[in-house]
Amino acid sequence: MFGDMADECWDYLILEGAAPTRNLGSCAVGDVDSDGQAEVLTGGHGGLLWYRPATLERGLVTEGEFEVGLELADIDGDGRPEVVAGVAGEIIWLKPADGMDGPWERHVIEPETLGGTHDLVPCDIDGDGVLEVVALAAHSPTPAVLIYKHGGDPTGAWERHIVQQGRFAEGTCVADLDDDGRLEIISGPAWYHAPPEGPLGGPWERHEYAFGFREMCRTATLDVTGDGRPDIVAVESEYPDGHLCWFENRLSEGEGFVEHPLERDLVFAHSLHTWRKEGMAHFFVAEMAKGGWGARYNLDARLLQFSTGDGGLNWGRKVLGSGAGTHEAVPFDLDGDGEWEIAGKEWHHPKPHVFKRRTRPSPLTRFRHRLIDRDKPYTATDILAVDVDGDGRNDIACGAWWYRNPGWERRTIPGIYQVHTACDIDGDGRDEIVATKRAPGEGAWYEGLSSELVWLKPLDPLTGEWAEHPIGTGTGDWPHGSLVAPLLPGGRLALVIGYHNAAQGHPPDIFEVPEDPADGPWPMRRLAEINYGEEFLACDVDGDGRPDLVAGPWWLRSKGDGTFEPHILAEGYDDVARARIMDVNRDGRPDVVLGEEVLDKEDGRTAFSRLAWFENPQDPTAGPWKEHVIDKVRCPHSVETADLDGDGRPEVICGEHDPSKPYRNRSRLFIYKQADEAGTAWYRYEIDHRFEHHDGAKVIELESGRLGIMSHGWVDSIYVHLWEPY
Repeated sequence: MFGDMADECWDYLILEGAAPTRNLGSCAVGDVDSDGQAEVLTGGHGGLLWYRPATLERGLVTEGEFEVGLELADIDGDGRPEVVAGVAGEIIWLKPADGMDGPWERHVIEPETLGGTHDLVPCDIDGDGVLEVVALAAHSPTPAVLIYKHGGDPTGAWERHIVQQGRFAEGTCVADLDDDGRLEIISGPAWYHAPPEGPLGGPWERHEYAFGFREMCRTATLDVTGDGRPDIVAVESEYPDGHLCWFENRLSEGEGFVEHPLERDLVFAHSLHTWRKEGMAHFFVAEMAKGGWGARYNLDARLLQFSTGDGGLNWGRKVLGSGAGTHEAVPFDLDGDGEWEIAGKEWHHPKPHVFKRRTRPSPLTRFRHRLIDRDKPYTATDILAVDVDGDGRNDIACGAWWYRNPGWERRTIPGIYQVHTACDIDGDGRDEIVATKRAPGEGAWYEGLSSELVWLKPLDPLTGEWAEHPIGTGTGDWPHGSLVAPLLPGGRLALVIGYHNAAQGHPPDIFEVPEDPADGPWPMRRLAEINYGEEFLACDVDGDGRPDLVAGPWWLRSKGDGTFEPHILAEGYDDVARARIMDVNRDGRPDVVLGEEVLDKEDGRTAFSRLAWFENPQDPTAGPWKEHVIDKVRCPHSVETADLDGDGRPEVICGEHDPSKPYRNRSRLFIYKQADEAGTAWYRYEIDHRFEHHDGAKVIELESGRLGIMSHGWVDSIYVHLWEPY
């Protein structure tokens, strides 16, 4: 399910988290290779791509600068649909010669259009039994609606015929509006009637039907009233305040078209489809995640369905989902189950996706939020699940406080400023806490951060009795990543610390835990000469039986003597926030999930960043690992993996970080479920969209087998969150 305002339950399936194009403008659906399964084709500046949702296969048709215009139609009369597309000033048609992965035949309809091809309508415009192509050449000094007709051989030359030239509009479809046996052309807020010489005989006669509509629309036709005449449905498509109306066909009565409003303030509603089923007329309309010309990202983008059974007198309205925008979306039965899904994509962040109806909500959506702290005194840098009081239940530690499970009352951890990690340091079977002391002075909370490290043993934490032991002082400003693990010869423990100012010349340090951990300070040395200061993970990356380290875009190979050799893992990921280990493709080798941090602090802007996993090759030292983008979201600074639904496969949890807009940033908390064994497609479930996350969104076992999600934020600093399953 996506969104939290839906009238129905729909899954949101990401077919590819970051398609290899700069945008994705077009979308069409059909069985292109006649294998009995539907393909989704989508194109943008970079290429034309195909996806088969039933099997989650995908591939590239051809490279090129593809426009919005894309349709499937049987151009050559062989009984199979071909692809008709606008690309780099041309209009072409394509067909696979030997399956979707084989070479494609390419034929030119128009070698030089008068503008970018925004709409294409294959149809028999002159009634001779052969398909022509109606095309809208838009976004040009000379926009035009054109007809293309071939001379008997569709692989040969096509003739261009002008319907109108010089008027810009978007949204093209055809229907016999006036019952004269010939097709009229609808383009934006106007419709065109063929001249007496016929549809190829020159400019067409223009009539307006939507006098209050702006030029950029999506249009369709449907007999809404049931009188046998096609009515026109139109939605303003490129505006943040678009109208959706249907226009009753009253041409026979001499009244033109009568406008019937249905919805206002639609945000870039660039998807429109109509159909009749069992006596009901239905409209589908969907909003974009982000429109053109500097529009803001629409976190509340909706998919809507309007239905009437009494000729348009009364309408039912359903919100199919909200929170995941789409563009040029197409309802279609993609998996052959007799019900249609919705195939679409994001335009601005190229992300092909599918919405599929389900009978009941996924268990991954069934989490209830509670605030376990509403007035935490200052920002915390970390949040931990740790059994502080030794009662067998995990508590929460955050900042200088701990919260006892299940009442979650806040208690102070005396003498420290920030908790960082927890581990059984002294071997007594209970975890201790690694923390930092407050820096001297009385400045703002941030000025209190330090790298003076201590470890604390809870003696009687309910009465505030703890034993504090020194570790030492790190070389950087304050710990932004920390780990205690058996990294030294003989399985001895070591503490790894990465610093917030790593990029300013402070690589990570390693502290060796002495035989008596209370004998401080601990010996310290440089871990490795890498520019990294965030999360560290211990894992046997290369299968040699020794624990290695994952450090963001690096992995550090253990030499067996307590020293580590860095190897690149992820190329092009200069700022990694959080990481997790997960065998995504089940090949027995640990893969790495990374959340990328991209922040423009000068402009106060949080960019969309990659949440991706990297495939561990047979030789993990051999250069960068293969990247698989799960999704692109706003700064995934909180990443976790856990089997939340109990099916034996871990999910990926991700929280967005947006530090520029306290309490109004609309950051989201997502759970991603793998849709295929290869990890190329993922279901996305939105759990919340109110709170910002920083080094949070971590799983806590609340009681045996019952997992929750705990989190906190950098700017929403007064809150400590818990999402509990129900």
